Order: sequence, then C-alpha cells, then structure tokens
Amino acid sequence: MKIKSQAEISKKWGDAIGRVPGAYKAGVAATTDWQEKAGSADAEALWKTKIDEAAARHARQKAIAATSNEEWRSAAVNKGAARIGAGMTAAQSKRAMKHEPYRAAIEGMTLPAKTSDPAQNVTNRVIPIAVGLSELKKSIA
Repeated sequence: MKIKSQAEISKKWGDAIGRVPGAYKAGVAATTDWQEKAGSADAEALWKTKIDEAAARHARQKAIAATSNEEWRSAAVNKGAARIGAGMTAAQSKRAMKHEPYRAAIEGMTLPAKTSDPAQNVTNRVIPIAVGLSELKKSIA
C-alpha cells in the first residue's frame, strides 16, 4: 500500500495551519443545534458505551504512561502558556457567572471563631465549607 512520506504529511500539516482556523469557524457557524444531537438518548448511550470500553482497556492509564513528565511539562510551557491568556480573556464573563453561586454560598456561611487547635479549626471551619460547596455543586449540575 502506498502512503505519503512523513515529510509530505508534515508539509501538508504545516500548509493547513493557515486554512484550518477559518474552516473550523465556518463549520461551527454552520452547525444548527449541537445540544440536540449531543443530548439525545442515542448520544448518551454511545458515550456510556465508549467510556466503559475505554475503562475496560485502561486507556487513561496507558495514555498517562505514554507521556513523560518532561513531554507534559514541555507542552504546557510551549503551548499552554501561549494560549492561556486568550482563553482566560474569552472565558472571563462565563467564569464570573458560574463562580457566583459558590462565592455567594461561602459569603453566606457563618463559621465559628478560630481556636488554637488547628485540627479543630479544620473540623469547624473547613469541613462545613467543603461539604456546603459539594452539595451546591450537586444541586447545580
């Protein structure tokens, strides 16, 4: 079987970098209702099946083992650091809206005064916050 060389594939990849963002944007704009398809019973059943299959073959563990700490760190520094600011800017209003119920819940809590016992402070002050936020998350999601 004939297949393009690695050099040809790499060249086509590089050539596509200038085109793909526009095509991606046009494709997203042309999508009519992603929630209808993604939220269907068939899509949910397929998702569950694929999650079960991935778990059965230990795909997550294999992927973790296939990436060294140095590869991960390099990608985080070289790709992630360059992208994170723009992503944070784009998500700023959504973050504020989604965070508000949690901020308000913490603000509405009354905690006992701190004591000289750090373990007691965790029991009296940290645990109620953690449990309250966990319950809130379950009620929202």
